[in-house]
Amino acid sequence: MLGKEPKTILTDQDPAMAKALASQWPETYHRLCVWHMYQNAAKHLSDKFERFSSFAKDFSSCVYDHDEEEDFLKAWQDMIKTYNLENNTWLQRQFQLKEQWALVYGRQNFCADMSTTQRSESMNNQLKHYVSYKYDLVRFFDHFQNLLEDRRYKELQADFKDNQSKPSLPFPVEILKHAAKIYTLEVFKIFSDQLWLTWDCELYTIEATGSTTSYKVVPPGKPRHHVVTFDSSDSTISCSCKKFEFLGILCAHSLKVLSFQNFKRVPDRYILKRWTQDAKVGVVNCSYTSTRSNDPKVDIASRYKALLRWYSHLAARAAMSEQTFEMAMSDGEKTLTEIEAALKRLSMEDSLNSGGGKDASQVATDGQNQKEGKKVKGIKLKPKVKGAGKSSCRLKNALEKAPTKRKRKNALERATTTRKRKNVEEVTG
Repeated sequence: MLGKEPKTILTDQDPAMAKALASQWPETYHRLCVWHMYQNAAKHLSDKFERFSSFAKDFSSCVYDHDEEEDFLKAWQDMIKTYNLENNTWLQRQFQLKEQWALVYGRQNFCADMSTTQRSESMNNQLKHYVSYKYDLVRFFDHFQNLLEDRRYKELQADFKDNQSKPSLPFPVEILKHAAKIYTLEVFKIFSDQLWLTWDCELYTIEATGSTTSYKVVPPGKPRHHVVTFDSSDSTISCSCKKFEFLGILCAHSLKVLSFQNFKRVPDRYILKRWTQDAKVGVVNCSYTSTRSNDPKVDIASRYKALLRWYSHLAARAAMSEQTFEMAMSDGEKTLTEIEAALKRLSMEDSLNSGGGKDASQVATDGQNQKEGKKVKGIKLKPKVKGAGKSSCRLKNALEKAPTKRKRKNALERATTTRKRKNVEEVTG
């Protein structure tokens, strides 16, 4: 990850993994996968899930709902009392880890709206469609390469679709037109869904102090409200639901206030580049530091990794059109020729500096000595002995050594002739 620590990481409740993450990435926010927590809850609280139809809803509310810690703690205590769970040791252990699974504690950390490890989209799940436990190592990597190529191709398809098509607008408002120009198709759908929800939200002014105004936004059919704070001096806005901090897209509550303030565009500070069509545009930071190690192979691998990241980005961008493709190919061939020439020159310099090569004067002297028939000292040649050593010819097998049909026929004819001649000599003698 180029020396950067992740902002958030999701895992199951593995103690060894938690200890390792805390030691290696102390600044990373460690969250527990909600899916795993529900699986464990189904085991330890199975009787409550079976007996009470409302228990699943109340348990889910403690995990997902509530903007304020005070509201979460009250809901948790109410659930404990309602379902007589005061002595449940598993719930007591989970409460000690509440900062890692309750969203009321984690919404301020960017997580791209993920609360589970997304098993259906994990690499393990993808591998099942490409490899088998029966494969040897070579065959495994062949199929793994197919997986990577398919995923890269799907990414190229998505990039092409984003660049060559525009989304249909559910209603022609200016802020939605602006969002359609900047966001990818998938992110635009999320944004338009949030904007659609603003129509049914109720807006009330709580208080105004200087340039800052607080609003109460009540979503339709929800018992709780959200507090949105807007500062007109710098056009900053924040919501108690913290959807922007957690997902990177403005929530319906904030969009309701921006609409009330007559905003026609999404403020630049609330546009994350990672969600835009230009996410891949710009210089790729390889973060390569030229440091020599004791092992040349390690240095080569480090440089290779930095180059691979840069040229992968270059290839993805150049493949978008025939013109940019031809440009990249032409420049690439020129660069490769220059690199080969530089490597050849460096190889000769290293050879001369290490004493393994000859300079021009030495080569000329050796050539003159050979021309005059002088013996060069330092090299002993073994005299060739006929029949000694290994033959360069391939050894024949038994079938090849066996006489051919023609040879057998000729040998038989010679033997017959010799026998007849001998018989004639005996008779005449």
